[in-house]
Amino acid sequence: MAATIDATLSGANSNSYVTLIEADDYFDSRLYSDVWTAALDDDKNRALIMACKRINQEKFYGDRSTTTQKLPFPRASLGYLDGVLLDGIIPDALKESQYELAIHMLSVNMTLKGVSTDAYKSIKVGSIEVQPAIDPSDNASQSYSTLPPFVLSLLSDISRSASSSAFIEVSR
Repeated sequence: MAATIDATLSGANSNSYVTLIEADDYFDSRLYSDVWTAALDDDKNRALIMACKRINQEKFYGDRSTTTQKLPFPRASLGYLDGVLLDGIIPDALKESQYELAIHMLSVNMTLKGVSTDAYKSIKVGSIEVQPAIDPSDNASQSYSTLPPFVLSLLSDISRSASSSAFIEVSR
């Protein structure tokens, strides 16, 4: 079955903040978007829906605008960013993060289990040695639970969790 985007603002069945047309327009003016332009529309829709689902796992400032909306945005009590009131709208940074995560998902399998110390075969502190359990040159090694740094930076003004860092506890 083909994936269908529903980007209705405050919609009860929405599954995306952006439409395929908006995403195509965004990538028309972006460098290195060959992966996007080569993808089938159904794959693009799936990537946008998956990106939206993953982004929605973040903890956002403010509150949902309505109790009936499916997605966390639009928000109330979010405030201003660069002189723009963010209440009741989908912030441009959120849309851009969805575009960027979608193209990343078309390039990298992010559906593996979350990153933890299980992601490492060995972690040594004296003379610092880290051996990943999965070959880091393999695209499949990117975890679905970990957003790429460039996406986190886009979300940093609207998300509580995007501005925090992940740490591995090290003890002697």
